Amino acid sequence: MSKQSQLREYQTNILARLENAKKAGAETSAGYLGVVIGSKNVLVNLQEISETLPVTEIQPVPIVKPWFLGVSNVRGVLYAINDIAQLLEATFTSISSNARLLLISEAVSSNVAFVVEKMIGLRNINEMKPHEVELEESACLKAQTYQDDENRIWHMLDCDKLVRSKEFATPYII
Repeated sequence: MSKQSQLREYQTNILARLENAKKAGAETSAGYLGVVIGSKNVLVNLQEISETLPVTEIQPVPIVKPWFLGVSNVRGVLYAINDIAQLLEATFTSISSNARLLLISEAVSSNVAFVVEKMIGLRNINEMKPHEVELEESACLKAQTYQDDENRIWHMLDCDKLVRSKEFATPYII
């Protein structure tokens, strides 16, 4: 089996598991999608995202901050596409075949999506231990971090806090 078809099968499996976890009403304390944003491993609550997609064509918008990439047509609906890595650490997310768009759930905000460098897979924080060093909260990351069995540090994304932050709500350059 070629590497390309193995990758496609792996991604299809993750997406199917993600959909099954959401349908089963995954506990908010356990149901997370692991992604890479900038230099960080980040946990995204499954209840805060509605879908994951390959990155589609993004139409740039003039006079906006660099982290606001533009808009993209997702099945006839325009979504505002954001690069959280630029917002957090001023690093661009490389748009490759591994990059994904995560659509924020309608329960949090309408027509907002963000780019991640890659998806790692479903994670359960009940199988992780709290990391002893808490970080200063940012525009979208919680202070609490977790450590998995492989000693990787995981940050927690708070989509609700992100869309309500003053910086995120004003992407235009003044």
